[in-house]
Amino acid sequence: MLAALALLIIKYAPLKMVQTTKNQFKKIYLVVLFGHLSAYIGLLIKAFFIDGVEDIPTFIVSHLVLHHILCALVAGVTTFMALRIFIAKRSHNSATIKH
Repeated sequence: MLAALALLIIKYAPLKMVQTTKNQFKKIYLVVLFGHLSAYIGLLIKAFFIDGVEDIPTFIVSHLVLHHILCALVAGVTTFMALRIFIAKRSHNSATIKH
């Protein structure tokens, strides 16, 4: 949900960012959005395999584990992508500043 909101803000808000930087952050939030949606698609697929009431606790626990692993993976990828953008902009800005 937050990733979709961030995509809308990047698209419609008057931000003082270079278009290439906006596009890079847009890619990051798309990774987050689709990564999180994949966790819910996995939940729906697993829901079809419930045979009876005795499978529900296993379903809940396995979904929580799967959800946390996928979200941690998405967060890790997102963090490294954002750091890459930050470091690239920082080195670009320090190269263009004349002392």
